[in-house]
Amino acid sequence: MVAMTAVSQLVARWAHFYGHTRAVSATVTYVHLVGILAGGGVAVATDVAALRLSPGRVADWPGELDRLAAVHLWVLGGLALIFASGVLLALTELDSFATSGVFWTKMGLVALLLGNGYARLRCEIALRQGAIARWAWFRRTSITSLALWFLILLFGVLLHSTV
Repeated sequence: MVAMTAVSQLVARWAHFYGHTRAVSATVTYVHLVGILAGGGVAVATDVAALRLSPGRVADWPGELDRLAAVHLWVLGGLALIFASGVLLALTELDSFATSGVFWTKMGLVALLLGNGYARLRCEIALRQGAIARWAWFRRTSITSLALWFLILLFGVLLHSTV
């Protein structure tokens, strides 16, 4: 009971601080957008590049996979920024976010994006090991990633306009 009261007070203080300090609210929003731009932008560019590839047309297939895989740290870094700033943003209006169908749909899409990222990693590993049959799955993960990034962005805009 005491812990819940303390957490509730901490959340209320954060919401008040965020709402009354422009520099803080601007910084949290900026970090969220940087994560979207860096992580999502690199992911989208890489997905488009991956869709242009074909194992039969690329002489250095393992090298191309390595170049595509090099963006994983950027994407994960962007997702970490998005997550950290997103938690801070959600805590500013916790009651509104907790009951928002748009918010939970967005979170579901994020979970699907993470699962798709894991599937893509598995496909990359299989392709490096010579399982060219995984090529179709690799392409599907790129298409799915593109769709999910844009849907998450859409639901973020919807969330901003409804909460």
